[in-house]
Amino acid sequence: MNKGKRKLLKNIANGILGSFISRNNDVNGYWGIGKIYSLMIISESLEIEIDLIRKAISPSNDELNLLVSHYSDYLFDQLSKQEIQRSNLSQAKIIIVGNPNNPCLSLGRLAPHKMNCKITIIDNLNIAYTLEKNVWSREHNPRLEMKRGEIII
Repeated sequence: MNKGKRKLLKNIANGILGSFISRNNDVNGYWGIGKIYSLMIISESLEIEIDLIRKAISPSNDELNLLVSHYSDYLFDQLSKQEIQRSNLSQAKIIIVGNPNNPCLSLGRLAPHKMNCKITIIDNLNIAYTLEKNVWSREHNPRLEMKRGEIII
């Protein structure tokens, strides 16, 4: 893989991370980040790791398997579009870390918990392409959320 193709890995990482933290990332109609925050609470772990190559999430959660599969497929679709072979990657992970914090008053009950989402793609030369963004969330609660696709009249 030439140097120009390797630089595309950062663009691919940026696209994946942007989609991952967006409101369009949903699990059964609800925001994926809220579901991930709920997994943090249930598992008593402030760190969730998604391995995009192996299609695995740790701690494991059956409900989030479709989300993991979607972003793994997204990665490999983007690689294919850029004519980059899968064998040129040694690692591709999204790591979400919840930060114990005092809720931001301006966000109130809406999204009181800060989470750091980081994607790292490592190529076969051991060069890492890493991006991270923070997002505010709350634990998933169907009583407080409108399911995507619902129409309220």
